[in-house]
Amino acid sequence: MAKIGICGTGKMGSEIAKRLIDCKQEVTVWNRTKSKAELLISDGVNIAVNIPELVKNNDIIFNIMGDDLALDYIYNSKEGINNCDLSNKIIIELSTTSVNKIKSISKIITDLDGSFIECPVGGSTKRARDGNLFGLVGGDKKTFDKIEHILKLICRRCEYLGEIGKGASMKLAINLPLMVYWQALGEAMSIATNSGIKFDQALDIMIDSSGAAKVAHLKVKTIIQAMNNETNLSSTFNASSSLKDMTLMLEEGKKFGNELNVLNSAKSYVEEAINDGWSEHDASLLSVYVNKKHLRQ
Repeated sequence: MAKIGICGTGKMGSEIAKRLIDCKQEVTVWNRTKSKAELLISDGVNIAVNIPELVKNNDIIFNIMGDDLALDYIYNSKEGINNCDLSNKIIIELSTTSVNKIKSISKIITDLDGSFIECPVGGSTKRARDGNLFGLVGGDKKTFDKIEHILKLICRRCEYLGEIGKGASMKLAINLPLMVYWQALGEAMSIATNSGIKFDQALDIMIDSSGAAKVAHLKVKTIIQAMNNETNLSSTFNASSSLKDMTLMLEEGKKFGNELNVLNSAKSYVEEAINDGWSEHDASLLSVYVNKKHLRQ
């Protein structure tokens, strides 16, 4: 049984913690908002008072954050990992971030004699709970070999890609088609609804055809509820997170002289939706936003 620390108990981190407990691992968590971490006590986790305590008392530390600002706090603040003894510690970064960012984090860890693996994960919170995430691994192969069995507790597949940065690149590449899809779905639905086809019927046909992304069927109920102006709908990945990832993708494209025009166009919809108050809506509901925007008056 490994002693595992989890830094960050948001939607994904919480489900990963529960999964590891189910797999009979000893799990300690820390979250900047302590009350969120304490919600997991009944599941059997331990609570660390701060990041140094989390690192000191565990051999493997998972970190999962929503944005680079949070990552900076974890790795660069006076309370952060950068002020910990990392000898014989393995830090596993699960967050989606840029190649440059992940390389800078890796340097912080290795300069402190720690070991570092990047493993941005793909999949929903339910997949995290069930151990069915997709891990995209970069880093030292020997270090990966040491912790592969732990990653396989939360991932149905762990793909080793090579040196640090390749995991981040692959994760951005995987996310890009889905970031574009919801806006494309909204435009497609507007063609159907403006011709007089009922939204529910058109969506049902789309989902049962080649017009559906692999995950689209999971979002049908929520999309229909949003189209009917229902509120307080569930969200696993909101529009703000979508914009964050799109920005990272565009920055990565520019490094190689690629403008990524399709993504840039889709991003304009997301920015407009956020300005209209949709920042916390699930990213899939951007299809509703775009469809309503294009409805014939």
